[in-house]
Amino acid sequence: MKKLLLLLILPFITLSVKAQEGVFSTDISRASVIDTARYKVTYTLRYTCHPQVAEKFDDVRTVLIGPKYTKDFSDVIFHFDSICTADIRRGADTFSNPPGSPWPYEIVLSNRKHSADIKYRLPAGMDILHYTDSVPDMKWNFVADSTLNILGYECQLAHTDFAGRHYSAWFTTEIPLPFGPYKFGGLPGLILQLQDDEQQFVWEAIDFELSTDLICIYDYENEKNCSTEEAAKTIARSFKSPIAFHLAAISGGKGKIFIVGKDGKTRDAADVEDTPIPYKPLEIK
Repeated sequence: MKKLLLLLILPFITLSVKAQEGVFSTDISRASVIDTARYKVTYTLRYTCHPQVAEKFDDVRTVLIGPKYTKDFSDVIFHFDSICTADIRRGADTFSNPPGSPWPYEIVLSNRKHSADIKYRLPAGMDILHYTDSVPDMKWNFVADSTLNILGYECQLAHTDFAGRHYSAWFTTEIPLPFGPYKFGGLPGLILQLQDDEQQFVWEAIDFELSTDLICIYDYENEKNCSTEEAAKTIARSFKSPIAFHLAAISGGKGKIFIVGKDGKTRDAADVEDTPIPYKPLEIK
């Protein structure tokens, strides 16, 4: 898959000053089954890289809940990974990539150990960062006499502070599962809607069903193990200096990247002033 990098990176760099987008599909044939889901929740996620940026991105997230593990991943990325894997088996040498900007996080939570195995897909076919993080016990404040109907379930409102943000969650005791998207949980019912006060991240459940789907961990070809701190610094750097970040990633900085400007002229990326992309991580601290 890495041999395609020089060919496919060009259109991404043209867009990089506007938004961090362009995740690539990859082979998921190397899979380890760790659990079997009992429930499946589908959420829409509307997010942006910074609350002051008007441009919003959309993703469809799948949360599989099993007796041992809970997995949260992009259904869009998984769909195109599945197509890519089937194409590779047929001997194809070109692959379709996910459109738009699906949220590039894949999270596997241990329901017993309160830990998270996280993989973050850097743009344009670069490394997939792999690190382990903790899942804190969240303290929730319940709002009395609050009701909202979501998917036909009566929900109640609760608030919490997590990693530098304040969140509002609508949960239902009619589905007594203490889970939700990302690392969120600990309520006496399933979270069906969640957002931070700045509305940089907004999850809304659109489906809940029984499931027997396998919960898998994939061994990616371009996976890089790192610490939580190293992952945070690498992701921040990809937004702060996107052109320099990609130059360094290609052939140890010796590769060539060209940018097509608004005037239609092609320029060497090394000669173009780097433009930071506004970025505020979900976990601020």
